[in-house]
Amino acid sequence: MRMEPAEQKLTLRALCLKHRIALLTLARASNMHPLLVWDMLVGNAVSREMAHMLLCGFNELAGTTYMVDDIQVVLEKKRD
Repeated sequence: MRMEPAEQKLTLRALCLKHRIALLTLARASNMHPLLVWDMLVGNAVSREMAHMLLCGFNELAGTTYMVDDIQVVLEKKRD
């Protein structure tokens, strides 16, 4: 029996391309430094809070309602 591959979630980069949102525009809307936005766009680990802030800015620009769990994102491990 053949298993179907799990549906892959879109990355923030793919969403920005789909909605034609530039890095600097997203940085301004999220009130974040462009290098922090770049980290998430290229797949570096980010905190859940940072991913949430970026998605809030993205959702405002794109008129969407994505949540952190809806997209493919590398989250930092919590430190004890």
